[in-house]
Amino acid sequence: MKPFLGGLLLRLFTSILLPFSILLFGFAVAAISVHENAMRGLVAERDARSARAAAAAMSELLLHRRIAVRDLALRLEDGIAAQEVIKEGEPIAHSFDEGLAVVSRNGKILAGSLSPSLIGSPLFRRALASLKSEAESSHSVFMVDGGLITTAVPAGGSLLVMGFFSAKELLLFALPDLDSPPMRASAVIVDPQAGVLANIGALPLEPDYRDHAGIRAAMEGKSGSSLVNSAKGEEHVLAFSPISYAGWVLLIEEPWHSVASPLLRLSLSFPLALGLALAISLFGLWFASRRIVLPLRRLQQVSLKLAAGDFEAINVKVGGVQEVRDLQNSMAVMARRIHHAQQSLRRYIGEVTVAQEEERRRLSQDLHDETIQDLIALDQKIQLLARSPGRGKRPKITGLQEIHQAAQEVIQRVRRLSRALRPAYLEDLGLMPALEALSQDVGSSLGIPIVMRVVGRLRRLSHDAELAIYRIVQEALANIARHAAARHAWIVLRYGKEGLQVIVKDDGSGFTPPPEPAELSRSGHFGLIGMRERAQYIDARVEVHSAPGKGARVTICLPLPK
Repeated sequence: MKPFLGGLLLRLFTSILLPFSILLFGFAVAAISVHENAMRGLVAERDARSARAAAAAMSELLLHRRIAVRDLALRLEDGIAAQEVIKEGEPIAHSFDEGLAVVSRNGKILAGSLSPSLIGSPLFRRALASLKSEAESSHSVFMVDGGLITTAVPAGGSLLVMGFFSAKELLLFALPDLDSPPMRASAVIVDPQAGVLANIGALPLEPDYRDHAGIRAAMEGKSGSSLVNSAKGEEHVLAFSPISYAGWVLLIEEPWHSVASPLLRLSLSFPLALGLALAISLFGLWFASRRIVLPLRRLQQVSLKLAAGDFEAINVKVGGVQEVRDLQNSMAVMARRIHHAQQSLRRYIGEVTVAQEEERRRLSQDLHDETIQDLIALDQKIQLLARSPGRGKRPKITGLQEIHQAAQEVIQRVRRLSRALRPAYLEDLGLMPALEALSQDVGSSLGIPIVMRVVGRLRRLSHDAELAIYRIVQEALANIARHAAARHAWIVLRYGKEGLQVIVKDDGSGFTPPPEPAELSRSGHFGLIGMRERAQYIDARVEVHSAPGKGARVTICLPLPK
């Protein structure tokens, strides 16, 4: 027996599994690298788009708030009272979360409300100072202090409309998802002069963003992203975009691994999965060797013995998986059937040989006992007639008539013998007339009526087909004569679109047909074997139906070409 890694298994491992495993491992390493680069680019592009969209939204929000405050200042200049102006501004008051008010030149709040901590604060004083500046007298301005933003618009030279709101509120308006716990990203509003105005997110603030290259690019009106290393050594994507209306910069920072980590973990585990697959493959090879290959080799040896004629060798168990055992069982069934078929064929050949010899003996005996004796008697009568004295014509005429009658009888016997050996009607007139003559001969010899019926349009068949059907019907009638003790018999020829059907049936004693063709020779039904052999020769089918006491029915089905 070959070793485990010999022969087929070694070729499978060295030519398929090993090269395929190396190829997959290299592909996994390359795929991880390509995947990392692709994810960096994907996160960078996504964050850059998010930064541009958020910066544009904040610019638009700042513009709307500035216009709203300017509209209120214009209403004051039109002579509307401060209380009425603030009342008209109630729909926009929620945009100023730290307060909206009309303030006099000396800092007194005439209408509206401000947070107490704002009154007197540096940002409040700077807004008041803008009322005294001629350069700012007709323009609203944004001023920042820490995380607070104000926009102040003078009205009539003595009043000022002030609106205060937080920079963080701007970020939450533009990027609400960044404040949720699962997000590992941060957003920062940076003033190039004042520094960080507000930030949201999970990442810690960097010491100073003002020197970042993105700030300089954003101040030039550009947006984009770049890769930076955090204090912990992680590689982050930093996207930037200018908040053009206020001159600030929006930064969004995110570790790209936080987006790619599920896929990356799957990719990084691929080599481990590959090793596991290789181990499973090796186990599969071992299992295949012990439970499939080795049993198949044993089955091969058994098959060789079976081919040499040892039918008992197939019964030796070879083991293995269920499929191999099923294969051996199927081969055992096939071997038994072949063995039975060989035995049946030997018995059939023996019976055919005996039948041939018996037929020759019968022909020899018939020729010797009847035909030759009749010819001898005829010859003796001729000799007597030749020697008789010529005493008148009457005796000679009588002798000649006797000779003629004897000659006719010999001729009839020779004709019957000839028809039994070779049906002349079949070649000259076809199947139906030949079967009619056969039924008449058998019926007259048995003393029973044999009724013949034809259904459909008659058609001539090939010589082989007509001869085979004739012999099958002849054998069926011979079985009726030998075994059936029938009182009636019938022959039906049915021509249809699909083919020819010939039925021979009787009302005799019947019998029990064997269930399998291989059992025919065991039970001595050699005539049925001959019928099947002749039918198979012309691609026809023979069916035998019978039961004790219910007669027998033989059906021949022959497909005809269209």
